[in-house]
Amino acid sequence: MIINSNIPALNTYNQMSQNRSDMQDSMEKLSSGQRINSAADDAAGLAISEKMRGQIRGLDQASRNSQDAISMIQTAEGALSETHSILQRTRELAVQASNDTNTETDRGEIQKEVNQLTSEINRIGNTTEFNTQSLLKGDGQSNLDKTGLVDDVTLQNGAAKQTTEASKTTTITGAASENASISINLGGQDLTVNFEANDSNSDVEAGTGYNVQSNSASVDVSGTPSTDNTAAGARDALQKVIDSNEVLKGNYEVSGSGSDITVSAVKGGDFEGQAGNGSIADSTVTQGTGTSLAQTVTQNETGSTTAAQSASTSIDFSGVTSDSAVKDLAGTGMTINGQQVEFYNANEGEYNGDATGVNISNAIGASNRSESLVDNISSQLGSELEGVNVKEGGSASELAIEAKEGGVDGNNISVTDGGKQEAFQATFQVGANNGQSMTIEVNDMRANALGLTGEAGEEGFSESNNVTNGTNNNTVEAALDLTSSESASKAIETISSAIEQVSSQRSNLGSFQNRLDHTINNLETSSENLSSAESRIRDVDMAKEMMEQTRASTLAQASQSMLAQANQQPQQVLQLLQ
Repeated sequence: MIINSNIPALNTYNQMSQNRSDMQDSMEKLSSGQRINSAADDAAGLAISEKMRGQIRGLDQASRNSQDAISMIQTAEGALSETHSILQRTRELAVQASNDTNTETDRGEIQKEVNQLTSEINRIGNTTEFNTQSLLKGDGQSNLDKTGLVDDVTLQNGAAKQTTEASKTTTITGAASENASISINLGGQDLTVNFEANDSNSDVEAGTGYNVQSNSASVDVSGTPSTDNTAAGARDALQKVIDSNEVLKGNYEVSGSGSDITVSAVKGGDFEGQAGNGSIADSTVTQGTGTSLAQTVTQNETGSTTAAQSASTSIDFSGVTSDSAVKDLAGTGMTINGQQVEFYNANEGEYNGDATGVNISNAIGASNRSESLVDNISSQLGSELEGVNVKEGGSASELAIEAKEGGVDGNNISVTDGGKQEAFQATFQVGANNGQSMTIEVNDMRANALGLTGEAGEEGFSESNNVTNGTNNNTVEAALDLTSSESASKAIETISSAIEQVSSQRSNLGSFQNRLDHTINNLETSSENLSSAESRIRDVDMAKEMMEQTRASTLAQASQSMLAQANQQPQQVLQLLQ
């Protein structure tokens, strides 16, 4: 018998400690209702369930976002409902004013009511907000501060040719001869390519070029002419002379194989007439043999072309002659084919707008401000705008704007004064993850955007401004003119068009709202099912855990009793000493 080490007591103590730990774990789970209270409880389960929790909370927030979006849409649609009512009343008044039973005085009274109704449409558009965001007046952030740059823009329409490629092919062959040439007429432009022959005792020298003439203007074609394929050399030279001609450049391509030379109208032009019967041999020439580099004869008949015209326009800056005039341009701009341009003065800070900024500070203090201004604009916009070329015009103070692609859309350049009024855009996060969003656009629904107002004296509108923006008494626009039967009849069509615009916008809003209703239902279903899966990982089965807690509690009490008995065993040694 030993007394220093009470092995039964140590064993009983260990069992009692384990039972107490099990009982504490069970009590923790029962008190929290969760199976996992720390990572040690289930490391993998914790990681999986936390990811699920993030998804669930994202889905729930997305559902709330969608409900807020519906509220925003309902705000806009409700305001447009009132705009609809106003437009119906305005149309009714226009129909009434069209009737010649009304006197001039009667139509004057009708005009007064229409003025007020139009002002109210402006007020609705300017003041309808949701959470301080204006809904019905477009994207105000993209507007320019000032206008007045483009006063009178004359537009030259493109020819609107077909975009199919047209081409003719001519084959050039013949014997070697000195100073041979190719002549062709494209779009009324006479083009001539001259070649020189090498004698038998000379090699082709590096740097020798084709002697190309275009309307008597010499064009250098650098590089050593090919001695392997004379037709290829002729094709290269002909393409160079076309590219050097401002009228033909970009409209024609030269291609071919072997001895064929094909001239193609590549941008919607017509290629009329017959191909020429001149030709050049597809021969191989060796240096120093005395054979000419290219042998040609002039075409007897040539084709002619009609190239598609590009729409173009220009803006004259000759009136900008002082520093103050240059500075006044800052904040103004224009919209070219829907692309907004805004001028800014870099001396006053960097440009931070949403348009394409053009720095005009270099024109301040220049000896010729208008020319410097045009140079700044053309150089900065040259690579920024799509579909148009911006460059100096006929005079140094004139900015030329032309379409890059000719004759496709006809009137295919639109240059307007000031900034483009963009639609109000709102993006709604309707999912738990990145990229799960919807975007809605609400167009400008104010009177001018609907075509109900214009400039005073403009055809179809009143002679003076009689419409306010709805927030003050300053008249800023002219309403539709209903003071005569003829003008009132025309106004009916304009108002009907405005009704259609509002109807289209309301229909779009209503459709979007219905879509969001389905989105919310789907989000709630997804959240419910994902919560069920997460619960199976994280939540404790209370009945089962109560069984475990009872077992652990009973064992803990039993082990405590056994420990007391084990502690008594060493005392039996004392009986041996009696």
